[in-house]
Amino acid sequence: MNYKYKRISLRNPKCRSLPIFAAGIMSLCAVMTLVSCQSTKSAGADSYALDSQIGIVSSLAGRQAATNGWADRANKGSGLTYAASVLVIDDASYPDPIAKRKAFTDAASVGRRFIIVDGDVDLSDGKISDDDKSYFDEFSNVGGKRLHGDIVFQIGSNTTIFGVNNARLMFGGMQINGRSNIIIRNVTFYDAHGSTEIDTSIDPNSKASIDALGIEGSSNGIWVDHCTFTDGTCSDLIRNYNHDGAFDIKQGKNITVSYCEFTNHDKVMLIAPNDSYTTPEDRQITLHHNYFHGTTQRMPRSRGCQMHIYNNYYDNIGVVGNDGYSLGPGIGSQYIVENNFFGSHRSRIVRYYDKSKLTDAAFSRFYHSGNSPELTAAYCSYDSGTTVKDFNVHASSTKPWEIPYSYSPEAASELNSSIPQKAGSGKAAAADGSLK
Repeated sequence: MNYKYKRISLRNPKCRSLPIFAAGIMSLCAVMTLVSCQSTKSAGADSYALDSQIGIVSSLAGRQAATNGWADRANKGSGLTYAASVLVIDDASYPDPIAKRKAFTDAASVGRRFIIVDGDVDLSDGKISDDDKSYFDEFSNVGGKRLHGDIVFQIGSNTTIFGVNNARLMFGGMQINGRSNIIIRNVTFYDAHGSTEIDTSIDPNSKASIDALGIEGSSNGIWVDHCTFTDGTCSDLIRNYNHDGAFDIKQGKNITVSYCEFTNHDKVMLIAPNDSYTTPEDRQITLHHNYFHGTTQRMPRSRGCQMHIYNNYYDNIGVVGNDGYSLGPGIGSQYIVENNFFGSHRSRIVRYYDKSKLTDAAFSRFYHSGNSPELTAAYCSYDSGTTVKDFNVHASSTKPWEIPYSYSPEAASELNSSIPQKAGSGKAAAADGSLK
């Protein structure tokens, strides 16, 4: 077979090695770390601190988890439980990076394990790095199809993944398909890199398909907490040559996403893949205390969902050439939007994508209260396919569904100060399971 080799630098010149602070990327050495990455302590002190963290995290095994969101309704209302059987994946046990990756992905796919991840796991087995992404630059001469598919691994039911020592899952994606009782905390999803499905010199509209984390099928009961999602040193904010979603949810119930950081990414979170997914009860999701910044769109973009969005901070949204938006409700979306802080946006905060009519059962509803600024028609725009281009018609004076779990929203006014300190990975675990 004849192959054609083409460097992505010609297609996406910004996707190359950049300074780690580029595009608003959070320097992993600048946040609170579990073990100092500046080696200011002795090796013995570092080892003691790491062992202490592993001990604290291990003590959560078998315990109940409280998420203050939809995940608390999983397992017939009893909520989520940390897995009981602890497995530590670290460099000491697995000095070979490929062996470490295999140990992690094998354990994750089987499920029923509490996996403590120490440091980096290279999901690409060395095929991708910050300096060399040419693995995904190869396309066939016949039809221009890519030669290398997305690098994606599965997560099984009853799995807990808990990061220590600035844990990162790098250069690939993870997927949850029809699984339940899954907890992922304190992990960075770093540059889930792929390519367009077809060479863009043949099909200019072809785009990347890899998600850093994806949920689909009959998945039920998932908590993603204090994780960071970033494209790393790759800038792909205008057109997704190398990345699709940061965290996409095609289908799933009882899902909580809390205290996560989303940065340096275009299409952040898609809820349901097309307009045939109109049933709100099929996707029940809470977003709270998340930090969206240096991103472009889909936070989320949704169809058919019961979506509770409270105490999140959105800032620096959109770039030149891709103005973007934060909230993108579509057909069948039922939003409760409370006490969020909306900072700088190049365009509007809300963009509607609802093709349904006012009299349709799937007509989207949008309850909002306590936000800063409070949302009005002035902060809303409409996709060309939207039938009812009037925010006030979509707005509801009452919540479109009853919230079935406990939560205590904070006032929005201080979120722009508190959320950047609290959200994201690289935190230290306390005995009660909190991350600081």
